[in-house]
Amino acid sequence: MSSSSSSKSGKPSSSGHTQTEKPLRTPVNPKRTMEASVFVSPKAKRAKQDGKDKENESAGQLVPLPAKNATCTSMKRSTSASRSSSTSELDMRQIEADLIYEAKKQVATYLNPGIKGIIDVALASSPTAQGAAMQATNSISKLVEVLVRRRDSEPDGYAGKAKQTIQKWLKRNTIFTDQPRLFGLFQQPQLLIPIEDKSKRKNSPQVLVAGEREMYEPAKALIGFISECIRLQTKLKAQPQRLIEPFEKVDTTSADSEYSWRIDIDMRCRSLSDTSLSPPTSGHSAVKEPKQQLSRLDVANTFAYIELKRHAKDTNEAYAQLFRYTKEIYATQHNRRFAWDMIMCNTIVNACVFGPNYAAASENMDLAAAAGRKDFIRFFVNWSFCDSCKLGYDPAISYDDSSQCLVIQSEPTAGNPAMALYSREVLICAEQMFGRHTRCFAVSANKPPPPDPSDKQRKPRQQMKCDAIVKDSWVEAPEDPAEDTRDEARHLSVITERLQNVNSVRGMYPRLRDDCQSGRVHLADPVTGNPYEDTSNTVLGDVVWKQLGETSTALRVFKRIYMNDIGTPIKYARSVQELIIVAADVMRCHWQIIKECRILHRDVSLSNMLVCRDDDGSVHGMLIDFDHAVNIDATEGSRHAERTGTLRFMSVNNLAKSHPRQTALDDWESMLYILCWAGTFGWSSQTRRDNTGRLERPTFLKSWYIGSSLKELAKLKRNILHSEDNFSQVIMEFNYGLQGIMVLIKLVMQLRKVLIETYDDDRRGAMEVAEIWFNPDTNRFEKVLISDPFEERSAMWEELSPLLLQTLEEYAQKNVKFLGCHEK
Repeated sequence: MSSSSSSKSGKPSSSGHTQTEKPLRTPVNPKRTMEASVFVSPKAKRAKQDGKDKENESAGQLVPLPAKNATCTSMKRSTSASRSSSTSELDMRQIEADLIYEAKKQVATYLNPGIKGIIDVALASSPTAQGAAMQATNSISKLVEVLVRRRDSEPDGYAGKAKQTIQKWLKRNTIFTDQPRLFGLFQQPQLLIPIEDKSKRKNSPQVLVAGEREMYEPAKALIGFISECIRLQTKLKAQPQRLIEPFEKVDTTSADSEYSWRIDIDMRCRSLSDTSLSPPTSGHSAVKEPKQQLSRLDVANTFAYIELKRHAKDTNEAYAQLFRYTKEIYATQHNRRFAWDMIMCNTIVNACVFGPNYAAASENMDLAAAAGRKDFIRFFVNWSFCDSCKLGYDPAISYDDSSQCLVIQSEPTAGNPAMALYSREVLICAEQMFGRHTRCFAVSANKPPPPDPSDKQRKPRQQMKCDAIVKDSWVEAPEDPAEDTRDEARHLSVITERLQNVNSVRGMYPRLRDDCQSGRVHLADPVTGNPYEDTSNTVLGDVVWKQLGETSTALRVFKRIYMNDIGTPIKYARSVQELIIVAADVMRCHWQIIKECRILHRDVSLSNMLVCRDDDGSVHGMLIDFDHAVNIDATEGSRHAERTGTLRFMSVNNLAKSHPRQTALDDWESMLYILCWAGTFGWSSQTRRDNTGRLERPTFLKSWYIGSSLKELAKLKRNILHSEDNFSQVIMEFNYGLQGIMVLIKLVMQLRKVLIETYDDDRRGAMEVAEIWFNPDTNRFEKVLISDPFEERSAMWEELSPLLLQTLEEYAQKNVKFLGCHEK
């Protein structure tokens, strides 16, 4: 599709455990005909639903998970229910424009084109299945070539000699069943219309299809034809586990998307165990989606997208659109480890596999050539025969239809057998295209009963008591676990042991569960049953990974952490006062961990601050996510060899990748940015800036995440922090309509003063001091750095950190009294 096309712009656009390929989701909840069904808010009902979402949010609730057979069930990311009804159309257009710009930058940064062996990433593990897949590929390829030759000889229809030729070919190739149906598919008028056999070309240097819209139906028909051919091959030694089928409508908008993107072709997994298909396969190997249920397009049920363009020059634009769409897949499908997509530019097709820090695109497959058509067919055959984990789904996460909840299966160890944990809420979902793809599930070891539809006062989530958290993430780590000094499970083990008697931070950090093995996730080889680690290398295979390694793509390891204690995301802080209390608890815990455990967090951000509500009504904060944490003593002489944390909250030293080592002051600087961000943009739908027209899109903080290079962003933050006058420009963009905002303003002003101005006058500020010197060796004038306040300040972190904590705690104590809460 073309994002600039006038025809597209501005349009609003199923007992037991069902396993593996079913996209698991947490939908928002508009009214439906079935009381126990799970739902999503279509854009047409968004404004009406907003009031209910706000009511749920104010009570600290999260929305339920889907029920079985809820027709067209779909889901929304749990961290951003419905957009506020006050969000203007102008705001949405600006947000979408920002996402488009972000996607284009990501294409330039992460895309690795022309990677050999992508087609084998989805190769079945069993040699028998591999042989059957190759046999199916050859048979379908030969059939398509017969089709192409007959089409070229009789373009007006398949009649006469062409009909006889195809019937004879089918008779000889008895691998296909239901030959009358297959022959009927040959006669679809739109099938393969834009495809030209290269052998028929004379002087034309390029095959040109009609227009982009004219490509939709032929491409959809070709995919449907391949899928039907796979289904009809029943004499293979191994049978496919699923079919990959196109959605019935093309060029349409996802019903559960927050944006107005129009999807060219959406592809779904359809289980061969469904009764409407033949032959059935044993077990539940895939999502059950009979065609009669494919009545609308939604992200929740999508396997992959295909983006079409008429010209090869639009390749990068097609990739950018896929990046935007796939970002929503990660945010919506909570069992998705990695994703697949395709682009078709003219007759050139590229398949792309997306991981946490890479996007690997295949070599060109030219549908105008027999070899390209065969490779295209092979992709769909491999997807149909491979194990579900090679489609990107997590085999450890399933959906229990009877209790209407997620089931997360822990790994068996020598000391702990495998156990099931149950969840109806997702605390944190993967909302970014690239990164660690962190997800947090509120879980219980007790299987809940089915939700009681007669209980009108409590939602399904409230009818289930959770006492633990499961966290999934893809983290950068060495291949050898013994060399993994940043292992979160190891850090939490040390923290739990050393802080168990420190009452001042009790309940402010997660503790590891003793009955589950936290750490690196292992998958079982389908053939041998032997476990292997789930890493970027094992996902892609050695051939592909070696090519990506040449582009300095770091190894990512999939880890799962099982933790006791539980909180809710920061968006459930109900006021500025609660936000400040949570921030103070987080930094108190941060400081105690440094003092007692010598562990530095290095990623203080909004998403790593949880709100915990006690039985007496009081609130306290929890610091989570130690993926980036390091031992201070082990890194005493280390410098900023890498950037860690959330971009918008990164410290100046971190952004500039400068030589001062990271200290607690970097995390304190991040906390200052967090409070400024919350005061400007809010931290929930209730605190989001309203559409008053005074300042719809704050400009200063917007540059923290878009439009600037990292070094430029570091300079910008230096300038903002340099003086009180400069910092006041950020304060001016705070949301002054937010109740309690003046308390937050005074706090951030004081924190900046302690962080920046705790020096004599000649060293006050944040800007580097440099002089221009003449270098006789180069015969040029050069800039020479004389002093850097941040470098000088980093040496005083043990002196400044208690002062910063004292400031924050003073404000927190005042707000505890203001709220009438009891001190913990």
